[in-house]
Amino acid sequence: MMNNIIVIGGDRRMIFAAKRLAEKYDCSVCGFGKVDTDKEKCPGTDERYDCAVLPIFTSTDGIPCPLGGGTVGIEVLTGLLKPGAAVFAGKVFPELAEFCTKNGFQLYDYLEREEFAVMNAVLTAEAAAEIAIRETQIGIFGSRTLVLGFGRIGKITARYFAALGADVTAAARKRSDLAWINAGGYKAVDITDKEKFAEALSAADIILNTVPAPILAGESAEQVNSETLLIELASVPCTDGTAVFRIVKAGGLPGKTAPVTAGYIIAETIENIMDERRKQNGGA
Repeated sequence: MMNNIIVIGGDRRMIFAAKRLAEKYDCSVCGFGKVDTDKEKCPGTDERYDCAVLPIFTSTDGIPCPLGGGTVGIEVLTGLLKPGAAVFAGKVFPELAEFCTKNGFQLYDYLEREEFAVMNAVLTAEAAAEIAIRETQIGIFGSRTLVLGFGRIGKITARYFAALGADVTAAARKRSDLAWINAGGYKAVDITDKEKFAEALSAADIILNTVPAPILAGESAEQVNSETLLIELASVPCTDGTAVFRIVKAGGLPGKTAPVTAGYIIAETIENIMDERRKQNGGA
């Protein structure tokens, strides 16, 4: 049974994740300096924990601690955790997986959980709407909005912009995604149909990209009006640096615009995993 937890590193959403977890568990933090918490623990403490919660990783250089002024190596876990402890992290990379296996820690990637991904997409869509309002001189109502990709973020973003009165077109490759676009009442465009895709690009006032691939590079980028706003929501840019239209890079929006709710989503996802562990272990 999980009795005590240590949350190590990350941005402000991880502080709020720790606060939510502290409502049920003995929860400490590490790697935040003195920011908004009086429970800071330093690596090397004699206390050992049943569970470590790590942030969403953006590199493999260690545990990012931007509020604490640096990075902590993953090796710190061996001095903080009990044998067989659980480690929760977002966007697990091979070195972390190998380290946990070697040291007998049970590793879970909360980023792969559907409940996390859906709620994270909701916060992303909300923030994207705010960016569109702030960065354009037109209203979302009546705007010609093009959503690139129709995964979780694409689906929810299309719904939000349509609810605000935008004329929404969504572009995708998969037949299943195109079917969902039509079912949602949006205009569907097959990205592989160069002529129709070019028409959609040239007509758009606002483009919201969720595809982590350079689909607006070269010839396709030339179809976009210079006054069009591209809001880049994907982890990999869809452009190649030659675009003449405006681009707002908007990765990691939940942690920037709604750290409280984003932190609670992380905590609730971890609690769900813990509940499943207890059931698998006969309630222990």
